Amino acid sequence: MAVGLYELIGGRRNGELCSVDLASIIERNGFSQRDRERLLMWLKELRFWEDYSDIYFNLEKAWPYHNLSQSIKKFLDPKEGETWLDIGCGPLRVSELIYEKSGGSVGTIEAVDIILKPAREKLAKLTGRGIYLPVNLKYASITDPLPYPDSFFDGIGANLVLPYVTDFLGMTGKAALEGVLREMFRVLKKGAHMVWSTPKYAVQFVWVFLASIPDMLNLYEYVAHKDVTRILQGTRILKHALAIQDKGRRGVYTFLPQDELGYLLREIGFTDLAWERTFIQQVWVNGVRKP
Repeated sequence: MAVGLYELIGGRRNGELCSVDLASIIERNGFSQRDRERLLMWLKELRFWEDYSDIYFNLEKAWPYHNLSQSIKKFLDPKEGETWLDIGCGPLRVSELIYEKSGGSVGTIEAVDIILKPAREKLAKLTGRGIYLPVNLKYASITDPLPYPDSFFDGIGANLVLPYVTDFLGMTGKAALEGVLREMFRVLKKGAHMVWSTPKYAVQFVWVFLASIPDMLNLYEYVAHKDVTRILQGTRILKHALAIQDKGRRGVYTFLPQDELGYLLREIGFTDLAWERTFIQQVWVNGVRKP
């Protein structure tokens, strides 16, 4: 029987779990060799994304990310009063896009992630500017089934998160990605759609870094707003991007060719596939519908 990572550690599904907590759980408990390997992989990933979450907001300041956001926004179609899911929400950029595209009329956005600090910080900044996103933050991981019933959401937005799953109910690689996509299909209502993004097969993130250098070295931002972090964190962002790229090539993450990914989506049951390549041509944005 398939067992999720949270079930392995006692079912702590909706309580926030940092890498220190997880390391302590692994150390204190006796696990089989296979289960311990799964948990240690999860711990390694959690540490990686905790580190990345501290600098990710600077990636959003560069024009390649702006283009990626606009491609996602183009495919979104939220309506008044609808309930949406922003999965792997990070600093809530997709939630903002959903809200903006709906003209502020969307009902609720369930924003979930394994690290909620960036989302909380973004909400505080927006509130300070008088912007109130209808966001409900929840801790949840794509390693396990989501804590939502079948046919719950009117739409899903997922930016650069679904292909990074390393373990879904004990499955890895392409099987794990398929499991996550089937989970997205499960929680969507009939007629609802999903917009998500994935690095292309054989991605070259160095081109994104090179294109972002002018924004990282923006003297106006440094002088006027004392924004030195975009300069200091540029190399850290590149380091993480190259690590993601390497994991994709080694099969830790799953970056499929467009035709193979399209076949998988149709096998699951999605229809109305639409594509756009963006982020210096290194990322596919895909829109699909559940018939």
